[in-house]
Amino acid sequence: MAKSILEKDQNIRFPHFTVLKASAGSGKTYTLTERFVQFVLSERIPRNRLKNILAITFSNNASKEMKERVLLWLKSLYWGDEDALEELSRIVTMDGP
Repeated sequence: MAKSILEKDQNIRFPHFTVLKASAGSGKTYTLTERFVQFVLSERIPRNRLKNILAITFSNNASKEMKERVLLWLKSLYWGDEDALEELSRIVTMDGP
């Protein structure tokens, strides 16, 4: 996975708007996927329920790709993938042992 450009979750509050404008192949879908996973999994972001999250793309293909990436990342986390866990730890504060 690419290195995260997102800020840590303790600084994020809803409503939160992010607009990504960049050329093709610059990592927009990756960044949106990362932000989506951050919103869903962080315990520090108030009101981060799914019903409060809206992601808009300009094509059905981009929407499908983002959905597939989110599901793939969540599955990777579930199965304990080291790279996915490391990337998540950069953007989500994890309390624990």
